[in-house]
This record gives sequence, C-alpha cells and structure tokens, in this order.
Amino acid sequence: MNALWKASAVAGISLLLALLSCGGGGGAPTIVVDSSADTDSRDGLVTLREAISLATGELGVADLDSEEADNVSGEPGADSSDTITFDPSLFPAADGGTIALDESLPPLSTGADIIDGFGAGVIIDGVDISLECITISSNDNALKGLQIKNCLVGVMIQPGAQGNVIGGPAEGEGNVISGNDEGIIIGGAGADNNVVKGNLLGVDASGTQALNNRNGVHIHPEAQGNLIGGTEPGDRNIISGNTGVGITIRGSANTVQGNYIGTDINGTAAIPNGMEGIWIAPGAKDNVIGGSSAEERNVISGNELFGLNISGNGATGNIVKGNYVGVDATGNTALRNRHGLVISDGPQNNVIGGSAPGEGNVIAANGTGLLIRREGTSGNIIIGNYIGTDASGSEPMGNAVGIWLLQEAYDNTIGGTGPGEGNVITANNVSGVHVDGSGTVGNTIRGNSIHSNGQQGILTTEGGNRELEPPTITDASPVRGSACPNCTVDIYSDSGSEGEVYEGSVVAGADGSFTFEGDVSGPNITATATDGDGNTSAFSWPLIAGAQ
Repeated sequence: MNALWKASAVAGISLLLALLSCGGGGGAPTIVVDSSADTDSRDGLVTLREAISLATGELGVADLDSEEADNVSGEPGADSSDTITFDPSLFPAADGGTIALDESLPPLSTGADIIDGFGAGVIIDGVDISLECITISSNDNALKGLQIKNCLVGVMIQPGAQGNVIGGPAEGEGNVISGNDEGIIIGGAGADNNVVKGNLLGVDASGTQALNNRNGVHIHPEAQGNLIGGTEPGDRNIISGNTGVGITIRGSANTVQGNYIGTDINGTAAIPNGMEGIWIAPGAKDNVIGGSSAEERNVISGNELFGLNISGNGATGNIVKGNYVGVDATGNTALRNRHGLVISDGPQNNVIGGSAPGEGNVIAANGTGLLIRREGTSGNIIIGNYIGTDASGSEPMGNAVGIWLLQEAYDNTIGGTGPGEGNVITANNVSGVHVDGSGTVGNTIRGNSIHSNGQQGILTTEGGNRELEPPTITDASPVRGSACPNCTVDIYSDSGSEGEVYEGSVVAGADGSFTFEGDVSGPNITATATDGDGNTSAFSWPLIAGAQ
C-alpha cells in the first residue's frame, strides 16, 4: 500500500511539473508589449493600450490574432492578477522606447494588475500635456519602472481606489514622473492606503537635474492613510524641481517619510521646488511628516519659498517631527529654504517636533526658521527642535530669525519644562524668538535653551505678548527679585544675556516678589515672566551668579 501511494505521488508530481512547463499551472497571466504604437488593431503586435484592455477584460485573448496571442501566457482578464511587461529589444533599458499617446490609456479598473517596466526603457509620452496618461480606478495595482512625461496628470489614482503602489524599493522599480503638469494625483474620498515610493518626481532619470512637473504629488481632500516614501532606502522619493509645490496634502491621516524634497538624489545639492516643498492645505488633519528614526526623516531643503507650509482653517492635528529643514542629508551643511516652516492663516493644534528622542526637527540656515502668523493661528506646539544649529546641536548654523510670531497669532507654545520639551534656539542672526504686534498674544516661551543669537534671545515689539515686563533680579544666592504679580518666573543661566540653561521656575507672590531656592550654574542669571494668559516676557537684565 505504501509503495502504491509513493508511485501515485510521483506520478502526480510529474504531471504537475509537466503542466507547469507548458504554462498550464495556473500562474499569474503575463502580457508582453512588443509595439510602441498607441493602437488597438489586429496587426500581430501588442500595444500597451491593448495589454491594459486584456488585463481588464475589455479585450479577450480569443479576439487576438495568432502572433498577438503568442505574447500572452495564462488567461488574463477582470478576475485575474495580470502583469504587463515590455519586450526589451523594442524598449532597451539604455535608450528607451517611446509610446506617444493619442488619448489617455484605459484605466486599470479591475484590480491587482501590474505594469512593470523593470529591465526595459519604457517612456510614456502624453505629447501635449492634455491627457491623464495612466488612470487607476481599482485596488491593489502597481506601476514600476516607467518614465511618464508630457501629461496633464502622469498618474491619476481616482476616488475609491485603494492599496495601489506607484514605484518600488528595488533598483529599477521606481518611476520617473517628470515633465508633466501634475505628477501624481491621489484623488478624493476612498482613495486610501496607496503608496508612492522610490520615484523621481520633477527631476530626470539621473536625479541630478530638474525636469519639472508643475506639481509633484497632490493628495486630494478625504484621501486618507496614503504613504509617500517609507523607511527603506529604496522607498525614498526625490520630489524636487517642480515649479509649484512638491507635495500638497489636502486629505487626512497621510504620512510622508524618508524623502528628499528640494534636493538632488544624494540629498546634498539643491534642486528647488518653486514654492513649498510640502504644503498641508486648509482642512488637512492628522498628517505625519517624518518620524523619530533616521529612516523616517525627510530632508526638506533648498526650496525657493517654504520648506513646509501648514496653512488655513481646519489644518489641525498635523505632526512634523524628525526632519531636516534647511540642511542637507548629512545634517551639517546648509541647504537653505527661503523660510523653513510656516504656520499661517488659522491652523490650530499642530505639533512641530516632540519630546522623545529623534522627534525634534533640525531647522537651520533658512531665512526665517519658523514663521507663525495671522489671525486664528493658535494652539500650535513647538518642542524639542534644534533651531539654528546642525544636527548635532553643537555647530552654529543660524537662521535669520529663529522663530517669528506676528499678525495676531495667539496662544502658541514654544518649548516646555518637561523632559525633552525645550528647543535649542541659537546662533540666529537677529533674534531667537520675536513676538510682534498687539494681537500677537498669549504665546508661551518656556524651558528652552536660547543663547548666542545676534541680538535678543526673546524680543517683544509693538505690543507682542503685551510687551510683558521682564523680571528684575536683585540677588543671586538665592535668586530673588520681582516680577508681575502671580506670574511664573523661569530662571536661566547664560554666559551672556539670554538663557542657555533652564534652571527651574517659581511663582511670584501677589506683590510680585519671588525667591528661587535652586542652584544655578551661571555665570550669569536671567529670568522670564509668564502671566496667567500665557504671555512670556523677554529675558531680564542678567545678574552675575553669586552677586548680591
């Protein structure tokens, strides 16, 4: 019985191998494109247009002539996962073969299909910037190894299309989507959990020269959970050289990580986006830019206008952490944006940085490091960042102004007294923090290391933070003085007149007097006052530690 079973098993395996050897083993169907034409006719050759129609079931294998049918293995159609490849003799990797489109290609409409240009040179040319060249209207499709140019939209992921992957981490899987009006659009409600990784958007195939789209990637309202980049080196997108915005986010709960935005493929030279590197637009919520690990870090540098802009009502709950903004990928060479980060025109409750290791951003060598402005911009938290130094926190690399709050931005928080909450704000050419304007109030500045700036560490002008009077320190052992009644007094040590080392705090009495019993390192002692409405003063006049 055992011998009979063995004989039957051997026979079964032999039959299976025979079926597999002749293509009958049920493997995923494959369609080989061997024509650069944009036709749908029975001419012995398979075009990309015909291949997509075969994959979606709009065209059947039985409809092909015999020579065309030779390019098809398996049974492609709406119910199968089909792979479209390209004949490398017609699409050589070195020189490429161009498919000039007469009209938009048929959409990938049935799901789980792959257009794979790996090992070939496939150039899809929209010719006159009027076509949505590749459209995805279903789930779990993939595009790899293509060059897409001269399109109104290079790749359109339509509302409701989920789990699609544009690019890939392996060499040759990324796409070059450059020279279009819009590079990639992820469009609207239900366009969720799509991944864009390993691509060049706005630069040429070398990653060293601009080949601009107008905009790189655009995530439309209500699109959620999409990932731009990733944590593997091959996941990195280069999103640079676009004349408008590198990445626009209008949806919610999307993630951007591991990318170079505004630089070349090495992260060391600027290929500017003409406006923002990243724009988080009105209504965009709970998006994450970066992360706490080096692998999640974006380099957002070299852009002509802003590195990152959060703007408008409803832009709330977004987190920007662990990024390099204004420096190159090494973290120690300047690669300036005109302004580093901007929070403007009403965003609320966004977080720049974080208190845990790796969550702080390096914001250095820009015009303004962080600009917080205009009515309604409130509740934003800036913690744990290096503002004016390299990535080590030790080498000066100043912005013109570290942080500038103006035009009625109110109730924002710079730093904090908990572990890791303080920012290092140093070496900026003018002021470390400038609070400007009579409506720019309630902005709390506590627990930071602010020192070695060109002028004041904290500057309040034109009624900013009510130009709250700084404390007066009268004695150093213990530290005594006077401040606004019932205000919180923060004590600092510094070699000059700012506040490099946060020593602790004390609350002034109803008469304004305070005594701080803690030890201070000096050589100079300074203090700030924060009133009950959250307004923080400039630094006090310094007193030498040990002086009476």
